[in-house]
Amino acid sequence: MRVSIFFLCFVFLYSCKDLEPRKPVNLPKKSELQQSIELNKQLFGYEQELIEQYIKLDTLYSYTNSHKGFWYSYIHKKEKGVTPVKGNTVTFEQEILALDGTVLYDKDRIGQRKYVVDKEHITKGLKEGIKLMKVGEEMKFIFSSFVAFRMNGDNEGIIRENEPVICKLKLIEINNN
Repeated sequence: MRVSIFFLCFVFLYSCKDLEPRKPVNLPKKSELQQSIELNKQLFGYEQELIEQYIKLDTLYSYTNSHKGFWYSYIHKKEKGVTPVKGNTVTFEQEILALDGTVLYDKDRIGQRKYVVDKEHITKGLKEGIKLMKVGEEMKFIFSSFVAFRMNGDNEGIIRENEPVICKLKLIEINNN
């Protein structure tokens, strides 16, 4: 029994002596993450070109780049008033259009919406855009897909995947909570 234990210990010690790490079979040239990043950069650049073309053609409004993924313009601007802050409940009307002017969702279909600022889920573009508005103001936003409905589009299939959209918004009310 002692001989067999000694023999097994000798085999284990000897077999662990010359370990070499395994080399990978194939080294990927680019990681999937890197490919995804490059694809998103291309998509964002393409969307920015479409948005800039739209802005050039829309001579009725002067647009400002928010540097948060969207452009905006005032349809009706108020000089005095307050903008909503975190925790306020806002009531607004909204209309969503494609860049070619096709109405995707009219304000009658959407109806008035309520939103608790920074406490409820809403598209990133709307979340940031609402914070720029005063009661009674109407604004026109051009959202890239990255801050609108992203790569999936909307739940009803009306807004396509990776589609930039125009959103006309009217802020009706701000309630402090």
